[in-house]
Amino acid sequence: MEDRHYLTDPRQVRLLPGVPQALRQLKRAGFKRVVVSNQSGVGRGLLTLAQLHRVNRRFVHLLKMNKASVDGLYWCPHQPSARCSCRKPKLGLAKRAAAALGVSWKGSISVGDKPSDVRLGQRSGGWGILVRTGYGKRWKKNEVKPDHVARDLKTAVPWIIKRGKDDHYGHSKRKTRIAR
Repeated sequence: MEDRHYLTDPRQVRLLPGVPQALRQLKRAGFKRVVVSNQSGVGRGLLTLAQLHRVNRRFVHLLKMNKASVDGLYWCPHQPSARCSCRKPKLGLAKRAAAALGVSWKGSISVGDKPSDVRLGQRSGGWGILVRTGYGKRWKKNEVKPDHVARDLKTAVPWIIKRGKDDHYGHSKRKTRIAR
């Protein structure tokens, strides 16, 4: 979705262009599509869990209206200073999502616009894709070395599908983590 600083109003939720189509393509290709998100605004007191739930329901509703879906939504509500195991790029949420879906978290492909999104996939032994939307527009090459850079999720899909089929790590790549 479009990035809004500590989004509290579900009416402000907007899907990025091409996202529903990309999610449908990934589903047809057999990938699990999961949103893993750092939501430190909760820990900072800038939004409540109830507000976060309403925003997420609106996101899911907009996807459904566009005949798309995700297999799960997972978020870390902690501030960075909490040093929890669920804050990206740590693997806590990826492991939790994988367990809920009955798949391995190893070799996940993570897509997002921040270094933590890229590192999440790389830490799993998979790949991290940087999209040039939101914060990704300001990406500097010295911040993180993505395995692939794409204009947006839609243009990343062919690369993702090819890597999922190549499977050169020896385990399934069909567990894409879509990070926001």
